[in-house]
Amino acid sequence: MLMPKPTGTVRQISTQISGYEEGKSKFPIYDSHPLGLAEYWYPVMWSRELRPRKGVGLTLLGREVAFFRDGGKAYAMENRCPHRGVHMHPAPCDFPGTRTCPYHGWVFDLKTGALRAALTDGPDSPVVEKGNVKIRTYPVEERNGLIWVFLGDGAPPPVEDDMPDEWLEPNAVVTGRITERAGDWRHGAENGYDEGHVKYLHRRGVWTFWRRAPAWGWSAPRISEDGKALTRDLVDIGFGAEFPGLGQWPKKNWWRWRPGARGIRFRLPCMLRVQYRLWEHYEWYIPTKQGYHRYVQFICRRAGPLGRLWHRIKYALYIRPFFHNQFNNQDAWMVENMTTPPEILYRPDRAMQSLRQYIDDNARGVVAEEDRRERYPRQQPKET
Repeated sequence: MLMPKPTGTVRQISTQISGYEEGKSKFPIYDSHPLGLAEYWYPVMWSRELRPRKGVGLTLLGREVAFFRDGGKAYAMENRCPHRGVHMHPAPCDFPGTRTCPYHGWVFDLKTGALRAALTDGPDSPVVEKGNVKIRTYPVEERNGLIWVFLGDGAPPPVEDDMPDEWLEPNAVVTGRITERAGDWRHGAENGYDEGHVKYLHRRGVWTFWRRAPAWGWSAPRISEDGKALTRDLVDIGFGAEFPGLGQWPKKNWWRWRPGARGIRFRLPCMLRVQYRLWEHYEWYIPTKQGYHRYVQFICRRAGPLGRLWHRIKYALYIRPFFHNQFNNQDAWMVENMTTPPEILYRPDRAMQSLRQYIDDNARGVVAEEDRRERYPRQQPKET
């Protein structure tokens, strides 16, 4: 049985999402950021979607942002004209390097956001001569066919600092799907890193039809060897057993033989990385408005020209419909249905708790650099 399709409507909008009751949180930073962490680069749209002379408006981290392309370069600014507050993303281009508010003809510089002219007030407009009217602009970069934006107040680090290392290799190919989802971004991240649901929820579907999944298991948190991400090491695992008074679960199916994912990591601000045999799967849960997020999911593979071509074909015909659509729509239905607090946790939730703690310990722009800490060890446990 497959799960219902996501409805696009969230059941709960709340600032705090963890804990046994409202008002009591073990993770004060995590539970006070329903609109995410601003001091990071985010991949928000495909480069091909941003065309010359046609802006795109997105809501990101609670801010309305307008994107434009001019002279081959991408730009971003606040999606609001300071005159009467109308959207800027439909703005026409009357002069190179600028966009004109479609309401009264105020012309803004794409690079600086400064008001260059108020066309309907003449070339000697006093509001222009003041020199203090501008729209806030945001740093933008393009990598791997994607537009990355930095919405923070501090100086942006190099965009490569917030990109997966594999994406920086010259033979990397990135494919993926970008959608808008109901549900808190933190519920999305917790679902992605959650250790129990894969073993039950995802048993149903084309993507996992051939895969032999464990029935239960839990892990111990660890910091990745490069210090960039939270990961975990298996402590206990089982593939089936007799449950007292109930019977055997799960039933043995001869056709389930393929192994599944081979490792998982979470990296700030909200990036999930899942290792497969030949490629990596990535997810970002980018808050839009409170209770909703932009769900971006990608596959990255390194290969030669023919291998990259084959990957694109395989992605279009198999990975996208059955993994990035059907499989992850099972998650989407759960994420939009979560209502916490209150919550009662069990052993596999140690993974989710470690994600919350990791954000509280290391959130850039919230936790001072000298106060950040590695609460969990880097080394893998020794086998006995």
